[in-house]
Amino acid sequence: MKKTYLATAAALLASTSMTLAGGIERTSQSVDIIFEEGTYAEFSLSYAMPSVSGVDPATFDTGIMSPNYFGLSGGYKTDINDKIGLAIIFDQPFGSLAEYTAGFYNGTAADLSSSAITVIGSYDLSENIVVFGGGTYQTMQATAAVPFVAGYTIEADAASGFGYVLGAAYQIPDIALRVALTYRSEVATLHDTLEFGALVDTIDIVTPQSINLEFQTGVNEKTLVFGSIRWVDWSEFDITPANYALGSLVDYTDDRITYNLGVGRKLSDTLSAAVTIGYEENLGGDPTPLAPTDGFFSVGAGVTYTMNNIKITGGAKYIWLGDSSGLAGTFEDNTALGFGVNFAIQM
Repeated sequence: MKKTYLATAAALLASTSMTLAGGIERTSQSVDIIFEEGTYAEFSLSYAMPSVSGVDPATFDTGIMSPNYFGLSGGYKTDINDKIGLAIIFDQPFGSLAEYTAGFYNGTAADLSSSAITVIGSYDLSENIVVFGGGTYQTMQATAAVPFVAGYTIEADAASGFGYVLGAAYQIPDIALRVALTYRSEVATLHDTLEFGALVDTIDIVTPQSINLEFQTGVNEKTLVFGSIRWVDWSEFDITPANYALGSLVDYTDDRITYNLGVGRKLSDTLSAAVTIGYEENLGGDPTPLAPTDGFFSVGAGVTYTMNNIKITGGAKYIWLGDSSGLAGTFEDNTALGFGVNFAIQM
């Protein structure tokens, strides 16, 4: 059963790497790599093509305001001894990219990017119970222009902060069963800012705490069912610059829970495939120019080719983004398409 998991894990990664989930989230921040056997390394490249548009408060068509973007991630894991494992993970967990070229919001733009390095250690308490924990070092930077609010602009310089990760897992290796619960703390960064091109100040950005529940189980020698439930404390997230006339530039009224479920199947000694579905509830919140959609439903698929100790995976996901309507306008019938490729080696 263990081999079934190894044949489909990369497909799961590739097909869910661009989650487009709640808030400004771009990855699920999974630490699943810690459960790989022996020494293992992987690298993933993703590309997302969101298509988001709507009708602004002046009833003008906004045009497509969501540029395409790339994502990178990777990781390395090794065993220190027969009980202790160590993993290093790189990802880009948070991001936002908006660019309006028409209507009332013409010229409104935002570009927030982040990167994180997480170091995780694990300890096998027994054959069935694993505990793990570690720290993360996260860097973030952002720029925004909101011309309809007195020509407002902001540049927030890159800044870094630390957080921590704690978790535990129960597993039965013979049937490829594992249930893992992971808590990730908030990360605070203090940024030097330049507003209106002249006003120097600072701003705190605190990315939210989260909980991941990830599970998998073998159905038979060739089939694996897997999934995850992720909660993120988005109601506590707020970016409020000192001189922005409307107060909060970005905030969210509700926490988010994201669900993913998939099935992996070994097709031959070298080929396996996986399909996934994902869901995040539309909570009926008012749109904002920088966060105009609410919830989603997705379907994804991935195929993995194994050659000796090397695995190459390609995956794709189609996402129906949730509608939203309010004082900021109406955004309906929006979608996104994401692609991913993963290279992995078992050493």
